[in-house]
Amino acid sequence: MYKYLDKLLEIEKRKVRTSFNRLSVMGFDELNVVNTRKTTQAIYDKFLSDNEAMYLKAAKDAYKKALIAAEKEGFSGERDEIDGEWLVGLLAGVNFVSGYLYNKEAERKRLRLNEQILTAREYNNRAMYQDSLRRSANLWWSQTVLYGISTVDEATVKGFKDMGVQDVRWIAAEDERTCPTCGGRHNKVYRINNIPPKPHYGCRCYVVPVNEKKE
Repeated sequence: MYKYLDKLLEIEKRKVRTSFNRLSVMGFDELNVVNTRKTTQAIYDKFLSDNEAMYLKAAKDAYKKALIAAEKEGFSGERDEIDGEWLVGLLAGVNFVSGYLYNKEAERKRLRLNEQILTAREYNNRAMYQDSLRRSANLWWSQTVLYGISTVDEATVKGFKDMGVQDVRWIAAEDERTCPTCGGRHNKVYRINNIPPKPHYGCRCYVVPVNEKKE
């Protein structure tokens, strides 16, 4: 379900690591108020741009696979296209796992890093500086992965709906990391307009189309 997304995420992860590594070697003499703001703004603008390109690729792939899966179950419908406008609309909405808005949360993370850099500079504390970069990188990566999964999920459901699917079956990983909520939902059938939200970060449960005529 998420194999193609994982490939894209691996590429993006290297870019994020490189950006923070470059920032980590900057001297405090370079990180005055103005330059810190410009530097963090440029970094996060690039993160947002790269993520949108990655999400669009993942969404298009997920949509096509959803059409194929629905067709195999005997469904047919009018096929649409996943485009940038669709993605912008998705990212503008509230994510029910995190409870925040994508762009606003990205800006909040940038401002927090900006403040932490200036604080470390004021106290001339390189350890504090490096720790702030590590935490900021981890927080950004969590957001990147969360929205990657959400994008694939939403594109999949759109593909099912466009093919006329009315019901879907929840599929959990069923391994030692499966939480009780996900395990309890495994194999349950939901109306496609009433799929419960993912219960936690990193949830990789997914849904498959159900054709009652074939059950």
